[in-house]
Amino acid sequence: MLTHGWNTLDAIRWARPEVLLLLLFVPLLLIWRWKERRYRQQRQGPITVTPATLKIEKQWPAWLVAEGMLWGLLLLALAGPRWGTGEDRAVAVGRDLIIVLDVSRSMQAEDMADPQQRTRWQAARQATLELLETVQQRGGHRIGIVLFAARPTLLAPLTTDYDFLRSLLLELDGEYPPVEVRPAPQDTVSGTRIGRALAAAVQTHDSRYPGYQDILLLSDGDDPGEDEEWREGIRVARAANIPVHTVGLGDPHTPATLVLGGTFVQTRLHESILRTIAEETGGYYIPAQRQHPHLGDFFRQYLEPLPSRVVTDEELPVLSERYHWCLLPALALCCLIWLRAR
Repeated sequence: MLTHGWNTLDAIRWARPEVLLLLLFVPLLLIWRWKERRYRQQRQGPITVTPATLKIEKQWPAWLVAEGMLWGLLLLALAGPRWGTGEDRAVAVGRDLIIVLDVSRSMQAEDMADPQQRTRWQAARQATLELLETVQQRGGHRIGIVLFAARPTLLAPLTTDYDFLRSLLLELDGEYPPVEVRPAPQDTVSGTRIGRALAAAVQTHDSRYPGYQDILLLSDGDDPGEDEEWREGIRVARAANIPVHTVGLGDPHTPATLVLGGTFVQTRLHESILRTIAEETGGYYIPAQRQHPHLGDFFRQYLEPLPSRVVTDEELPVLSERYHWCLLPALALCCLIWLRAR
């Protein structure tokens, strides 16, 4: 979570995070320098021990550590650390994505492979949190969240406040979903109303930016209503020209058993429904099944390369560049090492 100051390392963002991998080679460099020095000493033969040479031998490990710190600080500066917001603002340029989360009772089935995220709704929430982390690293893209079961409810409108979205998701409990998603008194059919949820997601999108919008549905596709109500969602999404990408969660072959109101109910993943929704709206189907869906990779590979809106009235706070916090100590160490070598 992005916080102010030094409360947590999570407050730091990197302009070039791939450079941090080079830090792994710094210890190897120091080992090579140490062995290279030992090798030169062996080739030179016995050295007469004097107070000067003894002082150099005692100081050598400290200077070797200083050299390692120098390289480490230079690499950190090159990676471009950023934290704390400055006075500048950036225009939020990107795509708009509405995430539609299924919190119906079938999503409580414990048939996911991850022991830490056994239920389907837990896997869906965790995958969404990781997606937010990826989007936050990129910035600019707006995210909204719709929850649904028998009825849809807007959890969060389109926003670039990813910390706000993350806090809402962490508070979400699929075993006790909001009362707004439960059947209304006038509802004659209960179940997983995917069609209503997709229609709500289309309505939540900003009509000013057609062509830069997506919907991501995470569900097991299990609708006990069996009235193909989800086809209405396809119609609405196609009319708005918004692709619906679907993520199938659960075991498609072996049904899981739930106890609901003293009755044993079996539920499984209905891939055919989710696949049809994606195909008929021009989206992708992600067959996660019992495995954890890597939605961050999906966003980077399939959604982010798509055209982005270039006009918006929303501004983003810009993180301040802090590379000089690493560069200045590195320069000081460099001067110290140079003076020693003279």
